[in-house]
Order: sequence, then C-alpha cells, then structure tokens
Amino acid sequence: MKKQLLELLILIVLTIGVFITLPSSADIPVMTKEELKAILGSPDLVIFDVRLGSDYFSSDLKIKGAVRPDMDAYVWHTALRYPKGKIFVFYCASPNEERSVSNIKILREAGHEGYTKAYVLKGGWEEWVKANYPTEKK
Repeated sequence: MKKQLLELLILIVLTIGVFITLPSSADIPVMTKEELKAILGSPDLVIFDVRLGSDYFSSDLKIKGAVRPDMDAYVWHTALRYPKGKIFVFYCASPNEERSVSNIKILREAGHEGYTKAYVLKGGWEEWVKANYPTEKK
C-alpha cells in the first residue's frame, strides 16, 4: 500500500513537472537547420553560440558566422549591440535546446522592444554538425 502511494505521488509530481515545463518553451519560435542554412550570411542575421563551457570548449568549431555572447553577463547585453529588427538564432548542445530557450527568455524578460525575432535552432549544434552544414574555426 505504501509503495503504491509512493509510486502515485511520484507520478503526480512528474506529470506536474511536464506540464509546467512544456508551456514555458512552447511560445519560443524555432528555426530548422535548413531554414538557417538558407539565410546564412544575411546581414540581418545574428547567430549566438550559447553552448555551455564544456560543450563550447571541447570543440574548435562553431556555426559559420556565429558569435559568442558575453557569457559572464546577460545575453541581452550582447544583443543590444545590434540594431532592432535583426534575426537572432540561438544554438546550444543541450537536449531539447534548454540553454537556447532560457537565453531567449532572458532576452524577452529584459523588456527591450524591437528585439522580437529570436529563434532557437531546432536540434542545435549536434544536428547542424550531423548535416555537415557550414562551420568555421572559433
């Protein structure tokens, strides 16, 4: 009886966690690797490499044209260096792009109007490399 109650409690907690997590990233737009590749090199595009330290430093490559925001400050400090209306694409190496999603949320919460074209690269760094799309040395 106690074991069943504990299992039920764990199931309830996990279910609540899923429902709390899903909507938080549902309103963040995504861009596919194909869509990003099609606009690569556009003057309106800014690609942010927000991979965590170990993921970032374990590779000497990045997506072609990507910039590394100041990871010791908020990403929006780096975003403000660019004019409003730019297309921002964030990529990371996190499963489900959690790192990119959180950075876009920070950018939105900073309350800077006009910085609305922010996307998560679906599949992130791993999918980009797997597709053998353009990279360059950091």
